[in-house]
Amino acid sequence: MTLMHLRHLLVAADESAEGRTAIRAALDLANRARAAVTVLTVVEGSRGTDDAPAHLEELRALVRNASGAHKTPLANMAVAFGLPGIEIVRFAEENEVDLVVAGRKHRSDVQRLMIGDTADSVARRSSVPCLFVPTGDPRLDHILIALNGGDRGLAILGTALEFARAAGGKAHVVSVEPAYSNEVGVTPLITGRSERLLQAIEDARRSPAGGGAEWEGGEADHSGPFLVVHRGDVVEAIVEEARRSAADILVIGYRRGGPAGAIEAGSIARRLMHVAPCAVLTVPL
Repeated sequence: MTLMHLRHLLVAADESAEGRTAIRAALDLANRARAAVTVLTVVEGSRGTDDAPAHLEELRALVRNASGAHKTPLANMAVAFGLPGIEIVRFAEENEVDLVVAGRKHRSDVQRLMIGDTADSVARRSSVPCLFVPTGDPRLDHILIALNGGDRGLAILGTALEFARAAGGKAHVVSVEPAYSNEVGVTPLITGRSERLLQAIEDARRSPAGGGAEWEGGEADHSGPFLVVHRGDVVEAIVEEARRSAADILVIGYRRGGPAGAIEAGSIARRLMHVAPCAVLTVPL
């Protein structure tokens, strides 16, 4: 399993509601994981180091106002100049960042075509996991891990469990099987793919890597299984499970590279990034 160690968080901040939520989420997570935090603001346009002090002062004021209960946030401040989707990733690579935290703005397909999407740009370029949070009260308690049962999909399990451990949250897994017409009115059979996935989860639970994370389901009161298998459309089923379980964070694998622009019909990760009812943690594949 791929592992992550939360020692240094980078939060991409701006004055939007989502940007302020990202600051609060990053500070909360840093307190839980005992990690360092750097708050970065990206000023679009040409580089202008003479303007950096003024932008830093504005950033400090933004962090003070957005931090809420964190009256004295222990965070480093930084300013970059250029395109946010590029500069955020560049800063993360040059400063040994373990997790990028950013706001997740809801845009229409037309807006995504016209002005692009910073979250998608960062997720496609980043070599480290990224947490994208919508506006509101950021929570880290219920973590839903979406896995497809393949080797590449299982690679995100270790990262997701380490995140859950560091955040002090509880995790469970969702997977989606195809729906077949001959299964109508009967109990769907568990496939070999789901059996292998369940075994991988059991192995992870017993391993030193995954043993420190708390799991939802499987308790004595039979409140639910560790692995929930749905049938049907992948995106619809995962979104349904996120809503049913009141997930705070959905963990998905995200392929690096690829073109920018509107969500392609076949890109499950991009579609989930757009429609998930909660924060999304992307793990680079």
